[in-house]
Amino acid sequence: MTEAEKRDFIAQMISLVQEAQDTLQDKGFNPADRLDGLKVKKQDADSAEIAQQQAAAEAQEATTRANQTLADAYKDGSDFADLISGLLGKDNELVKKMRKFRD
Repeated sequence: MTEAEKRDFIAQMISLVQEAQDTLQDKGFNPADRLDGLKVKKQDADSAEIAQQQAAAEAQEATTRANQTLADAYKDGSDFADLISGLLGKDNELVKKMRKFRD
């Protein structure tokens, strides 16, 4: 079963048992404790899912920030290398070393 199907199953079980409480009690079974326990577990699972979604969104935002700051730093470093290359000329040893890192 998928995660969504499992969540739907739990919700349906809660609903069905609530509707059939009298029938179950007539058969000598009081589902109240099990039903309460299932409701608590459903709430816990829902809370955990929300926390997971928030963490995933935060991770995506952090990845975007990391990529953007890296791109900015790389552009700045590249512009710096171009400046030095313009000052010293492309045949300068320092410029040749810098070119090896960028290629």
